[in-house]
Amino acid sequence: MAPGIVNTLEETVVKSKLVTSAEPGALSAEFVPFGGGDDQWLYNPDTKQFDLSRGSVKKLLIEADDGIRNHRGVLIDPEKTVLVVIDMQNYFIHPECCHHPGGLAAVEPTLKVIERCREDNIQVAFLNWGITEEDLRKMPPAVTRGWNRNLLSVRGYGWNVNLGSQLPGDQGRCLFKGTWNADIYDPLKAVMIDSDLRFDKARMSGLWSPELPFHRYLQESAKKTLLFTGVNTDQCLLGTLTDAYSWGWDCILISDCAATLTELNAHDVAIHNISTNLGFVSDSDAFVAAARVA
Repeated sequence: MAPGIVNTLEETVVKSKLVTSAEPGALSAEFVPFGGGDDQWLYNPDTKQFDLSRGSVKKLLIEADDGIRNHRGVLIDPEKTVLVVIDMQNYFIHPECCHHPGGLAAVEPTLKVIERCREDNIQVAFLNWGITEEDLRKMPPAVTRGWNRNLLSVRGYGWNVNLGSQLPGDQGRCLFKGTWNADIYDPLKAVMIDSDLRFDKARMSGLWSPELPFHRYLQESAKKTLLFTGVNTDQCLLGTLTDAYSWGWDCILISDCAATLTELNAHDVAIHNISTNLGFVSDSDAFVAAARVA
């Protein structure tokens, strides 16, 4: 490692002292470099917290329970963070389209998280299915098979209809861009503001290719940390998060803002894999209560 990088990290460690007790006069514990390379995180062995803020002046401390999360929490730079709301669309959430009690239960905590993001200038981005005729023409066989109602009904699996198929009434073609069924679920749409971003995807992951608009935005804006919410935990959310992890973004799942229809404890397994291997996990209460650290 070059001397200049070492000096920068040492300066960052000094700046990243955090009081570990609420009592007056409590001692501070230092964060130390964690891992190699030019883009290191910092780790506090006393508090078991990770500093992902990379020396930013303003930080948020999002706490977690290390008994189940493998860490006590993370410090992030709000200016370099994006809240990603995945597939909270009518097709997956609205009772007229789907029976998704977990998805509906995730709406209220997601609204609270969005409100806190507004307070700390964290960018909010909605990442949704929104396919076109060109997407259908290029759709890989595995994706088409996964959405084929006839194949699924023969085997007794799933509840999906074919992508692009006409849905009942005025719902439009299944997950086609611009249709009612592909639109954002009303309680979330009602709190959107002009600065919020919307991105379409035609795969479970919204980051599988560097040519995708969401991928380009993250690269060009130099965002570093992604907060993940949405449905389904083990499918589109996990697919996007896994690609984000592989491309080098920090990944934080807000667990009660995510849900799935998959049984077999899929939600819990996804949370375990994320907290153990792919990033960090907290919840909406911890995020809303995140302390501002300067």
